[in-house]
Amino acid sequence: MVQSEMLVKHKLSDDYSVISLSKYKQIYYKGISFLLNKIQQLQKTKSTTLHSSNLYGSSVFDLINNSDADIINLHWINHETLSLRQVSKINKPIVMTLHDMWAFCGTEHLSIDGLKSDFRVGYKELSEDSDFISGLNLNKIVWNRKLKYWRKPFTIVTPSNWLSQCARESVLFKGWDVHTIPNALDTDVFRPVDKKLARDLLNLSIDKKLIGFGAMGGGTDSNKGFDLLEDALKELSVNENYQCIVFGQSTPEKISNLGLPVKFIGHLNDDVTLTLFYNAIDVMVVPSRQENLPQTATEAQACGTPVVAFNTTGLVDAVDHKTTGYLANPFDTNDLAYGIRWCINNKLDLGNNARNKAISEWSYNIISEKYNLLYKKCLNG
Repeated sequence: MVQSEMLVKHKLSDDYSVISLSKYKQIYYKGISFLLNKIQQLQKTKSTTLHSSNLYGSSVFDLINNSDADIINLHWINHETLSLRQVSKINKPIVMTLHDMWAFCGTEHLSIDGLKSDFRVGYKELSEDSDFISGLNLNKIVWNRKLKYWRKPFTIVTPSNWLSQCARESVLFKGWDVHTIPNALDTDVFRPVDKKLARDLLNLSIDKKLIGFGAMGGGTDSNKGFDLLEDALKELSVNENYQCIVFGQSTPEKISNLGLPVKFIGHLNDDVTLTLFYNAIDVMVVPSRQENLPQTATEAQACGTPVVAFNTTGLVDAVDHKTTGYLANPFDTNDLAYGIRWCINNKLDLGNNARNKAISEWSYNIISEKYNLLYKKCLNG
């Protein structure tokens, strides 16, 4: 039996097991985060994704060290939840679960995965694989602070084999204990439901073959590959029975002419509506250029919907090629289009396989047991 509590900087729920800072401290640390964000803007980088310095931290650190926990599992510690120095001062065994590349990089949460990437060679000389452009080189400063403070290894977990390999090849975590454990998924919530009912509730066409895409910000994040999906959809435009449904973005002022209709349904803010979306569509497309283990891919498969993605990074773990979906050659939009068409034509078998994969690899009982075994290993040395 494992008893767990969640220590957070800002609490948004009424869950008694979630412990946060006082209202006064939350206001104080919001001010600190605001100032440090201004400092972060002194650095110009290639990546438009999040950058975090973790220079100041917060008194979440005190909650951790004063708790009676036997082991600490760090997940998201950015927005100045913990400073780099505070992490090194935690007086209990640490498991750090990486949800992106930040922990072994500088301030960047997403790095180019190249032979000369800074995380592989150290932040010494700039190369075409470097994130930094100009201004205050916080990437180098923060990476050197990690090198300084994180001398005693802690246990690393990542959700995908790709991210685990990146961590093992990084200068910071080379030789450390790295494990691959996927993110857990509530397969009782994300499950198959009646397609007609799902389409009726979301006001979607009953007759068309629906191609799904979703991301925070919809098509505005270049890494999510909506531009690649647009090129693939042009290849499908000869079939007027297709329609693309996009969540995560409201209808933009201008919509590209793709030869087939595209409907934007805005943000879906709860798991029940997401489940309806995944069940309403015929195929989910995750055309990202680089991913860890995308929830849109795992959630869709839990609902019995096949997934099309590129055969790269963590997407290789998410989709079993021609078993639960289709992995197209990176970044071949013609092959992506072929995969979409192929999955729609083979949806029934693929959907059953996808649901079985979700239950056997990502369900709560499977993932909790993997973590339990890891915690025991950490505590027993």
